[in-house]
Amino acid sequence: MLLKFSRTIRLLLTFYSGFFILEFLITLICGVLFREYGRSIFFTLFWIKLGSITLVFFFIRSYKSREFIYYQNLGLSRIFLWTSTLLFDFFLYLLLLLLVRQYFV
Repeated sequence: MLLKFSRTIRLLLTFYSGFFILEFLITLICGVLFREYGRSIFFTLFWIKLGSITLVFFFIRSYKSREFIYYQNLGLSRIFLWTSTLLFDFFLYLLLLLLVRQYFV
């Protein structure tokens, strides 16, 4: 059971590494803007992050379509891959904004 969980986490991290740098850069930019403008810009940043996630989703889905067969053969569906990695990315985004609000605003 633990071995399967560990393998799944490794596979998710491998999948997420394909777009981590871009999404993390956008998250950092949103964090800087949030620090600069405060809560008044939160909803704009929220839609920017959601839009970037959507663009990455469509780009990766078409650009790396054959890679999904690899993950499917290892027991991970597309829905599971996308749901878990995008929720993790969004959680990082919210965590960063929370930390910025707590320590810098």
